[in-house]
Amino acid sequence: MNWTNIWMSLFGRTSLFGLNMGFWVAMAATALIVVLMNVVFWGMKPKKK
Repeated sequence: MNWTNIWMSLFGRTSLFGLNMGFWVAMAATALIVVLMNVVFWGMKPKKK
């Protein structure tokens, strides 16, 4: 399975703003992890003493 060919057939290009799609996929994955970590952190209730 070649991801470049799949991406090319879906969107017709392999770069956006001069940056490879691998960069954008990694950036999206990192942003998703950061958002999930913030949701978990801010959703915690403080410990009662």
